Amino acid sequence: PAWQVGGDFYDVYDRGDSRVALVLGDVSGKGLAASVVVGLLLGAIRTSDWLDGGPQHEGASQALSELLRTRTSAERFASLFWSYYSPETRTLHYVNAGHLPPMVVAANGSGDAEILRLEEGGPVLGVVPAAIYRQGTVVVSEGAVLVLYSDGVVEATNSLDEQFGEDRLRAVIHANANRSPEEIRDEILSQVHAF
Repeated sequence: PAWQVGGDFYDVYDRGDSRVALVLGDVSGKGLAASVVVGLLLGAIRTSDWLDGGPQHEGASQALSELLRTRTSAERFASLFWSYYSPETRTLHYVNAGHLPPMVVAANGSGDAEILRLEEGGPVLGVVPAAIYRQGTVVVSEGAVLVLYSDGVVEATNSLDEQFGEDRLRAVIHANANRSPEEIRDEILSQVHAF
């Protein structure tokens, strides 16, 4: 049973005002130890004031990093992308703490798409003492899609031990940018499995 749990996690919730929180992370390692750290992080995220603005979000990121660095074993660290969307301004506020960069895909009617990687933030949590984090913001156009993914997508390997990689992921997203979010997700998974 210890290998049936792990360190990948996500959370989506509405705080009760108009903002929606979107969280995706990955704790190093596998098994029960990684899942315990996931519980610690999710509890800290839900009880933090990080949705109150940029300084709070940046400070909470530093606090989470220090929590992991000082309260877990040295080999435990975590990547984390945590964001909140404000629908009244169509703005996504985020901190990327060493996670694979999510992508905002804005399609136009001609079948072309602009893909923006969300990289602003800082290092993985739990490694660097007093790490500094910066909140990024992006205005999301109508019909844009946010693609969040974990390393299981880009590190999937074929029989030649080649990884699927971000370039293939971007190609799939670009080719399907005018489709629904569900269709984009399904096509990514289909292409990864075929690979």
